[in-house]
Amino acid sequence: MWGTENIYLVIAGGFASFIANCLYSMGGTDGYSKWLRRFISSAVLALSVNIIALVLSNWHWQYILTYIPLCIGFSLPYGTDSLTQKVVKRALFAFGVSNACLICLWATGFTSFGWVLVIMSFIGGLLSIVLGAINPYNNAPLEQFIICQYLTLLIPFWPFVR
Repeated sequence: MWGTENIYLVIAGGFASFIANCLYSMGGTDGYSKWLRRFISSAVLALSVNIIALVLSNWHWQYILTYIPLCIGFSLPYGTDSLTQKVVKRALFAFGVSNACLICLWATGFTSFGWVLVIMSFIGGLLSIVLGAINPYNNAPLEQFIICQYLTLLIPFWPFVR
């Protein structure tokens, strides 16, 4: 049984990340409201980290704060035609969202493993900047989904950090 005791929490975190990415992508598409991206998607991610932490009995009040940088990051505009402006806007967006990982690092007590995840989140942020600035896809919702995935994949799983 070793390694399977938390499988449902892992699945729940992955599912929450998937739903948040779908909502983020939909919120950037014509015909859907931006509030899906700004408020609902960020709420799904913030709730996932809090619920998983509660179930694991290691909840800290700082996890509530993850909603703030997610909501701010998801509200920042990043559309433009200039490459320089694309890089700057996407860097601000990635920095805003990556701050949720810094809050989670605080909640976990600045552990060395937490720092590893922060570094990984900033690498994800760099990948999202490159993808956003040099988009190889001709499909904006796909680009938005993948960018959000790069930035938020680790967030629901912070309560597992030792």
